Amino acid sequence: MKKFLIYLFATFILQQNVYANNLKEINLSINEDKTKAIKIFESTEDINFKNVIFEDFEQDGFKYTKNSVDIEKVTKTDTIKTTESLDVILTKEEKEKLSNLEIINLFQDGLTYEKDGYKGILQKDLASLKIEPNKTESTTTYTNQTITLNQKKEYYGLESNDYALIPKTITKNGVTLNLVDANFVSTNNEAISSVANTGVGTLYNCNAVYKGSYIKKIPNTKTNVIDYKATMEYKGDISKEIFEKNLITVSYVGNKIVDLTVPVVATTSGGILGGVIFFFIKRNVKIYNLINGSYQLIGKCKITEKDKTINLTHLSMKAQSNIYKIIIDNSAYKKLNNQEINITLNNITKLQKLQNQVIDITF
Repeated sequence: MKKFLIYLFATFILQQNVYANNLKEINLSINEDKTKAIKIFESTEDINFKNVIFEDFEQDGFKYTKNSVDIEKVTKTDTIKTTESLDVILTKEEKEKLSNLEIINLFQDGLTYEKDGYKGILQKDLASLKIEPNKTESTTTYTNQTITLNQKKEYYGLESNDYALIPKTITKNGVTLNLVDANFVSTNNEAISSVANTGVGTLYNCNAVYKGSYIKKIPNTKTNVIDYKATMEYKGDISKEIFEKNLITVSYVGNKIVDLTVPVVATTSGGILGGVIFFFIKRNVKIYNLINGSYQLIGKCKITEKDKTINLTHLSMKAQSNIYKIIIDNSAYKKLNNQEINITLNNITKLQKLQNQVIDITF
């Protein structure tokens, strides 16, 4: 018997299913003979619900098992206004020859828009036509311009009215200016003479004028237009479908629940053995492990009112992380609700008060 149970466990095949984190049940309907049921869920997750785990459930003495899954994606239309533009290059001859209406006719009537999921047909805005130079070339020539500078300068306390006593040239802004005029004025001022220590009684002041010039190159730039660019705007509404939610319809097949606590009587030894095996190996706890970002089923075990322990040790070889999700079936949960159970992994045991069918636990 023991070897046979080990064989059954060893041949158990893991299902690569996913546990949905955002799933809301919005409707349940069961037919009159209770052999079929339909649950409708909604979810804002956009995943493949064909691989999502939908738990069996029990109601009114029947156990319902998933049969099929249908998904309806619900979207909404987002519409916005947008503007695009197109350019047409015109030669100088075309610009001079064509009227604005003829230039407008060079543009296509409608513009197909497809970008970032949005689609639409934009129409050209006739009033938006704009024509401006596109390519230009510039030429620069220079002309010489004579700039004249004048500078007045005064000299005081000269001993005589001799031109030799004043500079013949001065510099202004880097330009040499030449003396062009000098006006000497006698002061007859003994006080000035005394200060100057000249020993003479008559001194002169001089008002001098200097003049000079330099050549400045004046640029003259001419711009020649090679061709022109005509621009037309296209305007209109664009739309795209935005995912809102999924409606998932799950069909279940219902079977009347058999009380497995009643001993099974069979007329053959094979039938008795099969009933006893089914009773002892019925597993009412599913174990999931977080693998590559999603919870995947790695095995099952059994919990009873007598043995309130969930042992994960024998499944640790299949786990790829220390994060587990444990789901207890409805029947076992009703019997153990609000009771303390043990969850064991290797040499670590955690005490858990059972208040939900789903237990998230990390070791």
